[in-house]
Amino acid sequence: MISVASRTKSTIPVPHALRGFLLLLLAVLFWGGSAPIGKYLIVNRFDTMTIAQMRTSLTFILLSLFFIWKNKSVYRIKPRDGWKFAVLGVVGIALTNYTYYYTVKESSVATAILIQYTAPVLVVLYSVNILKEDTLDRVTLISLVLALIGCYFAVTSGSFHSINLKGWAMLTGPLSACTFAYQIVATKQLLKRYSVWTMLVYVFGFSALFWLCFNPPWEIIAKQYTAEDWGILWFFAIISILIPQIAFASGLKLLDASTVGIISILEPVIAIVAAFLILGESLSLIQMVGGFMVLAAVGLLQVHPMIMRKMMKVE
Repeated sequence: MISVASRTKSTIPVPHALRGFLLLLLAVLFWGGSAPIGKYLIVNRFDTMTIAQMRTSLTFILLSLFFIWKNKSVYRIKPRDGWKFAVLGVVGIALTNYTYYYTVKESSVATAILIQYTAPVLVVLYSVNILKEDTLDRVTLISLVLALIGCYFAVTSGSFHSINLKGWAMLTGPLSACTFAYQIVATKQLLKRYSVWTMLVYVFGFSALFWLCFNPPWEIIAKQYTAEDWGILWFFAIISILIPQIAFASGLKLLDASTVGIISILEPVIAIVAAFLILGESLSLIQMVGGFMVLAAVGLLQVHPMIMRKMMKVE
């Protein structure tokens, strides 16, 4: 029996593809919707490291306590796979979060989002040419190009001058794209052997351990956060990473990495709409056109498996 993880687009059952899409849609809704909240917190309340650290550390505490009480078998892994979880936790989670938020702080949300979401190109190239697990057919290529162009218009309003990289952001911007691409590919590989819960507990655990090396408990205590501060941090951790990461990993288990990468480009569109609704930021006609282009690209991917199946039946 062929495993879901190794199937190509044309052989993934339609119900699995639809469920995977809905899970990814849930993930990008929470990621995109929490983006303006994260921007507000960094500008007005917390530093970048605190936001990056607390998102993953508090999520790890919740997950680990739950599974210690509910299902200890989640913690069983093969020792030789330990380093894979560690690298994914440090590079795929911790560094992706930090480099993204640092780029937001030093340049702009538009610049950070646009650069990070070149990651699907890296995912497609790696999955097709290195792993040999995905196929780059015409429909997927059209979807990828359409999504990237739509993302550019949605984020920049068609103005290249709005892309503003300066200082260390010239490094952290591209690095966030590379680490996000790694997160997608590495997560997909681990999900072939382990459950979503095992992967998340260990990945968040290693990410939390990594951050403690830079911001140990005594330094956190010294900041004297109030009960309100901790409430905000817990709430932000839940909506910005716990819920979306569970949905993202569950969807990734059902779909190929290339499709997941392209669907994830919906996040910048959602972030822009959320910023318009929450922060009162402007939303131009060009941005709306770009958003519809991304939606069209994702819709094309959803129709694609059914088109391929009908073609196979005709043949």
